[in-house]
Amino acid sequence: MLQKHSKEDMLENTPPHRPDIDGEDEMFEEIEVDGNEPPQDDDELEMEEITLAELEARLGMQDDDDDENDAEEEAKDRERISQIKDEAVVTFKKHTAPVFACGLHPQNSWAVTGSEDDKAYVWDVATGEVLFEIVEHKDTVTEAHFSHDGLYLATGDLSGEIFVFKLNEQKEENPIFHKVWEYSMSDMTWMFWHRGAHVLLAGSDSGEIYVWRIPSGDCKILPGESSRCEAGELSGDGKKLLTAYINGTVRLWDLKSCQVLMEVNEQHPMGFQEITHAVVACEKDSPFYICGEANGKLLFCTNNGPVSTAQADHGIECIAFAPSSAQFKLFAIGSLDGQISIWDYSKYSLRTICESPVPNDGVLGIKWLNDFTVLAATTQGNLNVFDARTGTLKFKLTGHYYHIYEFVYNPTESILLSVSEDNTAKIFRIPPLGE
Repeated sequence: MLQKHSKEDMLENTPPHRPDIDGEDEMFEEIEVDGNEPPQDDDELEMEEITLAELEARLGMQDDDDDENDAEEEAKDRERISQIKDEAVVTFKKHTAPVFACGLHPQNSWAVTGSEDDKAYVWDVATGEVLFEIVEHKDTVTEAHFSHDGLYLATGDLSGEIFVFKLNEQKEENPIFHKVWEYSMSDMTWMFWHRGAHVLLAGSDSGEIYVWRIPSGDCKILPGESSRCEAGELSGDGKKLLTAYINGTVRLWDLKSCQVLMEVNEQHPMGFQEITHAVVACEKDSPFYICGEANGKLLFCTNNGPVSTAQADHGIECIAFAPSSAQFKLFAIGSLDGQISIWDYSKYSLRTICESPVPNDGVLGIKWLNDFTVLAATTQGNLNVFDARTGTLKFKLTGHYYHIYEFVYNPTESILLSVSEDNTAKIFRIPPLGE
């Protein structure tokens, strides 16, 4: 997932889709003058005289060059977009700004999406019809999730305002949800439901982690160290929480006692120094954990602490374990330079590189669709599906044309929900995956 903090820096870990204009710092050159130098002759002080009109013309010429460059970039964008085939079966266009959050209801054919327009919608995945609208947020909605049983819906925004809604007993009731709880915390970096209980967890920019029981609102706070909690994930047994912080600390918490079971800080020989971006992953069937950071370092841990490290040849934006560890112990990592690699964590070694169909198409998210099929969402709006054993592309889904920020897969219905900077959410049908 992407962690964001304010509307100005929410994309700090994501490349812009338009090039930045460099050279601003070069517009002014610092010149040192020695006050003891003798005065110069008037001839040496001669300066070119120009009129205001001439100066405006010169500046106008520079502006014209910039305008031409912008026009060229926009033309290239239009050309690229016009060639994209939209393979989505449904496109939801109600949002008026980039869409960052999404979820699928576990029983009903409903999707939820949250956007920079400060709104969240629940809508029908077959028709795109809006079923429920959330307008109380005053900042970008970056989290929107149904609980494991679909009874509750939680939405959260960058400022830390969180709302929880409960599904009405009668589906015919309108609205279909009603608010049962809300909370204002400090700036939020991530939020998700527990996999098996009505427990909501959230990390903060100040480092504290909140654990609420819903709907009572009973709260436990896991203390921080004034360092942003960048990432968090539940252990396979659902009893522990793995977290990573910007100061480089990695912790494993016991959720019942709120005690730290394992910690790796910058003092540890295997630890991280201060980092700009971190991701964590927990193996489903055993107490095994991975933390990766933007410079490519991987840290492998058990309940007792670090066991090994490795260095990827590329930065790490996202990471995910394969769903089964019975035959192969695999995980995948993706980077903003477009690299996708499959690793064997039993050997702490690289297994294969996936062959991306578009060079330098940055990877923003990775999920496994089955034991040997991995899907990568990219900065150019592609959903690329690879065979993890060979690294070859199985197929790709197109329709978005800018960054895909989040996506959710329902294997029972073989549908995929994705949301993008292009202001849309899309439903795709996933073809048969084989073994």
